[in-house]
Amino acid sequence: MISNQFIKNSITFLLFFFIFIFPVNSQNAKEILIYADEIYYDKDKNLIGKGKAKLLYENQIIISNLIIYNKNTNKVIIPTNFQYKDKKNNLFYGTEGSFDSSFTNGFIKDVKILLNDGSRIVGTKFEREENIDIISKGVYTPCSSRINIGNFICPIWQLEGEKILHDNLSLLLYQKHSKMRVFNTPVFYLPYLVSPSPLRKKRKSGFLNPSINFNFFDTKVSQSTSLPYYFNIAEDKELTFTPTINYGGGVDSSQRFKFDYNQLISGGSMSSNLTVDSKFEAQNYNKWFTNASLVTAYNKIINTKFSMNFSSALETSKNYIQTTNPNNDLSYTSSLATKINFNGYNLRKIDDKLLINFTTYQTNQNNDDNSSIPTVLPYIDYNSGNFRFKSLNYKNQYQFYNIFRDKKTSANAKEQQKLSHNLYFSKKYVDFNSNIIFEGQLYNQFFNTIKKDVEGNKLYSGNNFRTFPIIGTRIETPFKLKTNFLDLTYKPSISLILSPGKSNSEKISNEDSALNSYTANNEITLNRYTGNDRLDNSKRLVSSFTINNENLSTNLSQSYEFTNNSNFHKDAGNKDKLADLLGSLKYYKNSNNFEYNFRYDHAKKYLKQQNFNLQHVNNFGTIEFSYLDQKAETDNAINEDLETINYKYLSKKINKYSQISLNGLYNLKKSNNTEYGLNYSYFDECFGVNIDFNRKSYTEDDLKPQDTLSIMFSFKYIGSYKSSNLAVSENDKQDIRWESKSVENEKFN
Repeated sequence: MISNQFIKNSITFLLFFFIFIFPVNSQNAKEILIYADEIYYDKDKNLIGKGKAKLLYENQIIISNLIIYNKNTNKVIIPTNFQYKDKKNNLFYGTEGSFDSSFTNGFIKDVKILLNDGSRIVGTKFEREENIDIISKGVYTPCSSRINIGNFICPIWQLEGEKILHDNLSLLLYQKHSKMRVFNTPVFYLPYLVSPSPLRKKRKSGFLNPSINFNFFDTKVSQSTSLPYYFNIAEDKELTFTPTINYGGGVDSSQRFKFDYNQLISGGSMSSNLTVDSKFEAQNYNKWFTNASLVTAYNKIINTKFSMNFSSALETSKNYIQTTNPNNDLSYTSSLATKINFNGYNLRKIDDKLLINFTTYQTNQNNDDNSSIPTVLPYIDYNSGNFRFKSLNYKNQYQFYNIFRDKKTSANAKEQQKLSHNLYFSKKYVDFNSNIIFEGQLYNQFFNTIKKDVEGNKLYSGNNFRTFPIIGTRIETPFKLKTNFLDLTYKPSISLILSPGKSNSEKISNEDSALNSYTANNEITLNRYTGNDRLDNSKRLVSSFTINNENLSTNLSQSYEFTNNSNFHKDAGNKDKLADLLGSLKYYKNSNNFEYNFRYDHAKKYLKQQNFNLQHVNNFGTIEFSYLDQKAETDNAINEDLETINYKYLSKKINKYSQISLNGLYNLKKSNNTEYGLNYSYFDECFGVNIDFNRKSYTEDDLKPQDTLSIMFSFKYIGSYKSSNLAVSENDKQDIRWESKSVENEKFN
């Protein structure tokens, strides 16, 4: 006997079969599919799916306990709670709703939207008309975390709008009567706001989020308004224009205009940042444009052999970039440079290189004189690459420069040209269980110098030619002991370096040579100066001993000077022919790094210099610690003793979102913190806070330390707002300003 349940299941199966095989209507035969525990037609011929019903249309799904399809109007009606997933994997929830058969028009009551990036929109009503979605009384937030305020639960921040319009083509959000709440507290209101949609992956022209600041100072109120506009000029070009207007507070109005242009070019990129200050509305003021700066960078691969780059930083007055963009690295340079570099590779052979450089400078410090800043026009350097003749390796280097100033200095000539050819050669033998390296350099140089100060307050102009050879031999004998303790390798080494004893002429202006360091590695370099306007006229014997394994390396090195007038030997602070003893110890293993270096004066029996660095990583974070003890006699350029401690701590993430960092420089000689800083940052999936405190002390005792305290709030997709310095005294009252900044969305967890 056939049961009623069997008959019911058979009928349900047949209904499924007919839905799959036969069209619901002539247009949607292969498009709409309905599943349900029970499917039937009512008296009006509406197809009804009841009980765990699902409707599928292309990549879209509706899930509800009741789904009605009206074949006369081609409309899908969902009278109860439902869930809808669109083609972009955005989820919609509602208490009731309806859609046409193509889902291009629809309605949802009490809508809740979960976008595919995790952002959410909630509203009383959702309406879709073609590519436009309209949410009434909508609230938008990318925050998934919650803040409990009494019995009220809210996200960290949200945007509320009387109407929120989402354009699915342009992917922009338009909000009418927009209000922003942070911790459920209103922070600003705008009658109309346009912002990029969280779903927008491509760039689009339009207004970015504005910044409106009210600054209260005593009885005066000033206001600052920024309204940035983004131009998507082309797929490879973009421009952000940000006008800022300051007014009120009893002062004349002023404006600042920023232009940030970026472009991708074939084989490179280009960027330009222009900042202009003006006073269009100032009373009795004829000069509208007051100050400006222009920073430009251009990089281009011309072809397989040549590339070029151009960089320029210009300002109409000293310190303008420092005041308008203090976080820019250019603010800390001694001078601004405009450079053009042409680089060539593989011109005649695979490893040769060519550099052609043009450089002009503009001073960036108050105590510098632009007339003494050099112009390099041009500097040319060609390296021939490595050649091999039998067992001898050699290469050639050709250099030319033309350097001039408006006026000479006490150390530099008004003008100088140099033409130089340098030959480098080396040969390596392996014999007697040792590495034997023979190497040499031959400099042939011509100088034309104009107006150079020489001894006796005389002024020199003339030509100089010199041929200067330097040769050296180094023997290294690495070995291991039979009892191989800690797998150590021992390597004694001795070097003999010879050059003419003639001292550098004061008739040649030193434009490119410098004493960079006095280390064991530098001691075995033939010419220990960087550059070659000054050359190392030393005859010396250098001995060293190295012990190392996979984690440990230690070295001792010392040189003996045969020459009485060695320029580098004296410049480095060595008084006797037997130079100071140099030593180093390095240890690296797992999460611990340690390095120690010292310089010992054997004649006076004291450490001229020592420093050590320690880095340790543990479960709480990363600790870095360094100590420097340096005496005044170490280097002619040093005029005071130094004993300092640098410390830094960066915590790991605390409770997933928070991080703390601490850094400082402590002067042991003066027993005070020369500078230190403390930072706290919090970044969750939608909101971030940075609190930064820094203190810097001055060398002058009568000047107070400078304290800087700032707070920055960051909102995902919106931007950041950073305060001016909050650490000011009662006497130094200032307006608290909030500067609008961009934010990297990748920072949010």
